[in-house]
Amino acid sequence: MALSRRRLLASAGIGAAGVGLGAGGYLIGHEAAEADAAESTGSVAFYGEHQAGIATPVQDRLHFASFDLETESKAELRELMEEWTRAAVEMTEGKMIGNYAGNHDELAPPEDTGEAVGLPASNLTVTFGFGPGVFDRPGLGLAAQRPAVLKPLPPLPGDELNGLESDGDICIQACADDPQVVFHAIRDLARIGRGTVTMRWSQLGFGRTSTTSRNQETPRNLFGMKDGTANIKSEDGEAMDKYVWVDEGPAWMHGGSYIVTRRIRQVLEVWDRS
Repeated sequence: MALSRRRLLASAGIGAAGVGLGAGGYLIGHEAAEADAAESTGSVAFYGEHQAGIATPVQDRLHFASFDLETESKAELRELMEEWTRAAVEMTEGKMIGNYAGNHDELAPPEDTGEAVGLPASNLTVTFGFGPGVFDRPGLGLAAQRPAVLKPLPPLPGDELNGLESDGDICIQACADDPQVVFHAIRDLARIGRGTVTMRWSQLGFGRTSTTSRNQETPRNLFGMKDGTANIKSEDGEAMDKYVWVDEGPAWMHGGSYIVTRRIRQVLEVWDRS
């Protein structure tokens, strides 16, 4: 998937935020969130040169969700991304979404479901992405804005892919140091999108298994192994510019990036015997 927010929507007459998620691949883009180290306040700025959640120091918890787009209306997609943007800004600042005082209709839910009440921002980052399907919809008129390399991924040897738990048009990656904070972020964004998008699949994650900053020590994964010690670090500006940040293709993607999300089954008992 490709991740770059406003420029795609603005250039297509759409509007706020977006990243991508394709047959496992998405675009992650520009002008949505700062990728700097988390501040001492425990919050990460949503707006910045790059989206947060890409080069941000890795947090402890993850909730990743993929959505199917249920509309071909450019106006509805624009409205969704604008609403998601406002909510993401509030949540990453440790605030409630909208007015939490309640709803005048006693049968209507509040604007915020309240799981994160009393909790700090916990370095929450919310990263959006667009998958290939967004660009294939004639009604949206985005075909000319599709990066050439954003294509469905073929299966790899040994894959046992489940079509119901693969692909998607739009992805949201929520990362934080508190599991309740990431759950709250995805739950409320999914509620906001109801009627425009439908959640296709999601995945909870725990434990840092890699690092994005030299200030972090590479942790061990469930196999007891250290994996990712040779990963590019956010401090490696030249390598980040060469391998992470996009500088070619449609202008809206410049400063964005791509994400490939894969589930890998770890058979621990077999590993232990080996």
